[in-house]
Amino acid sequence: MLMGPLWAQTEPSFAYIESFRKGSTHVEEQTFQIDLDPGNATCEIRVKDASGRDRYLLGCVPEDLKHRIYPNVLMPTPDPLQDKTQIGWLDPGKFAKIQLNTERVVRVDQFFCVFKVREAHFAMPGQPYLDHMVVEVRFTNTMPHSSIRVQE
Repeated sequence: MLMGPLWAQTEPSFAYIESFRKGSTHVEEQTFQIDLDPGNATCEIRVKDASGRDRYLLGCVPEDLKHRIYPNVLMPTPDPLQDKTQIGWLDPGKFAKIQLNTERVVRVDQFFCVFKVREAHFAMPGQPYLDHMVVEVRFTNTMPHSSIRVQE
């Protein structure tokens, strides 16, 4: 019998993708706390470029309110059917591709959108239905994790 150390399996501390957008845009660095609940279930954040002009709009939309496909630069491909990562889905279900509390990092042009669920409250224990969520969203021109290798 051979015995060795047991290595604990750990969840990744963050998920990372690069958007299909590969331009030269930098943004005004800013952080938002988004407080979502059934009475306040959506958000719209205007993201300014480095010159101060509105450049992007970040929207939070519950899946059950709208089923339209929006132009979404937080994906590796412009085709939503090819988005296998689903980094922008804050799915509380046990079969989610990315766990709800995992930080997500998306490189868009020359900046990063970093978001993480800071608080989540379920309507009923054991059910995947949220009645409150706080999401922190940060826009930065600096790579947020040293372990990400970005190709220039």
